[in-house]
Amino acid sequence: MLIINYMSSLLPEVRRIISDIKALKIQGATRIAGSGVRCIEVTARKSKAKSRVVFIAELHNLNEKLAGARPTEPALRNAIKSIFLRVQIYEDFDTIKRYTVQVCRNYIKELRSMINKIADIGSNQINDGEKILTHCHSEHVIAILRVAKKQGKGFEVYVTETRPRYQGIITAKKLLSSGIKVTYCIDAAVGYIMRDITKVMVGCDAILADGSIVNKVGTFPIAVVANKFGIPVVVAGGTYKFDAQTILGQPEPIEHREPSEVIGPRVIPKATVINPAFDVTPAEYVHSLVTEKGITKPEWVRELAEI
Repeated sequence: MLIINYMSSLLPEVRRIISDIKALKIQGATRIAGSGVRCIEVTARKSKAKSRVVFIAELHNLNEKLAGARPTEPALRNAIKSIFLRVQIYEDFDTIKRYTVQVCRNYIKELRSMINKIADIGSNQINDGEKILTHCHSEHVIAILRVAKKQGKGFEVYVTETRPRYQGIITAKKLLSSGIKVTYCIDAAVGYIMRDITKVMVGCDAILADGSIVNKVGTFPIAVVANKFGIPVVVAGGTYKFDAQTILGQPEPIEHREPSEVIGPRVIPKATVINPAFDVTPAEYVHSLVTEKGITKPEWVRELAEI
């Protein structure tokens, strides 16, 4: 009973991070994964557990709460799994605590390194004079475009508002701060502007076994329209976003958020309001996937993830 009570209490900093992940104050698969790893690192460093059994139980409790913060985030689940596999090999209590802290810090460095690699590789896909459409907010896409800008390429980025939480504003501000020309538009204008677009570039939250891409809701219809106009859809995402569970036929859970994010409950009280956070874009609509290991077809990422 004492162990259960002890496990149920999280450090204030950890509670805040989990709350920020749920509230979308922390968003983007890479930032969410990094923040989750930070929670593990802080917990390990400040743990008052007196035995290995209690320490491992404490981490298990934390990891369950992290995994439940955003269901559609295999990058977070993969990060947790990777750290657990590495640290549980140690039997000595003092060693496992120190090693957990170090593994977490190394993992965060690895995430940063992956972003830099994807930015360098992806920037070669940007040509001078392009008009690029992006949707939502992706650290990978922003990093790619910033590197392309530093290479002296001139291009314009069309940014969708990305309702209902308007993540497009974050993207627009970050690109503008880097001197990149931005045109901001409502989501529904995609069909209108697509004839002027030369490339669609988006991030992703999950890569499934069949090559399907899970990203912010609205990505699928953008890909359909782009394909209709013969415009390539390029997705940027590390192999750590590959969801191995889908190999066994387990579907990727799609998070549904509060209807109040879409519209006030008193506006149309008798209507059912849905608010899916993500949709699934089949591999056939994706021209290429930019990973830290190179450019590939999304249906081939399984092999890259296993290397």
